[in-house]
Amino acid sequence: MQNLPTRFDKISIILHWSIGFAIIAVAGIELLRGELFPKGSYFREVLKAVHDPAGTVVFALVLLRLVWRSTHAAPAMLESMQPWEQFSAKLSHYTLYAMMVAIPLTGIAYTLARGRLIDFGMFQIVYPFNHVMSRDAVRTLKDLHEFLGQAVLFLAFVHAAAALWHHYGRKDEVLSRMLPRRQARNT
Repeated sequence: MQNLPTRFDKISIILHWSIGFAIIAVAGIELLRGELFPKGSYFREVLKAVHDPAGTVVFALVLLRLVWRSTHAAPAMLESMQPWEQFSAKLSHYTLYAMMVAIPLTGIAYTLARGRLIDFGMFQIVYPFNHVMSRDAVRTLKDLHEFLGQAVLFLAFVHAAAALWHHYGRKDEVLSRMLPRRQARNT
């Protein structure tokens, strides 16, 4: 068996927490936009203008995380974990990664299918698909993007709850291996 690290490396930890908080922030932006501000209002348009580039930055971080993860070994699962727990952990991680890739791809496809560009201020992504896809297909992309956005929040909540259960219930190192060293020593 190969020598695996006992904890995640610094870059993995930074990417993990940055992506997690960024996903929550982008979801918060969408919640605020959709619930607090009427269509066409200034603040709704500002939040809408932030959503696309923020989501694209999160997507770039996710791609970086995937590349980093493919070249840097993760710690082995704890031997104290049951086989079903190890399977569940792997399945939830793969599902989170798949969602973190699918969400921005469906968002980009939806935006372009509506004939809109993705504006970053200094540059834009322009490749409009308007009139290429049917209204039903465009609506399906939007619905899928929104569903995946809600589903990733749910799965992230389950992921966090499992980590907290390991930390406070089982009192093992699952969570502390993903905390910065200073905090890991204090827990």
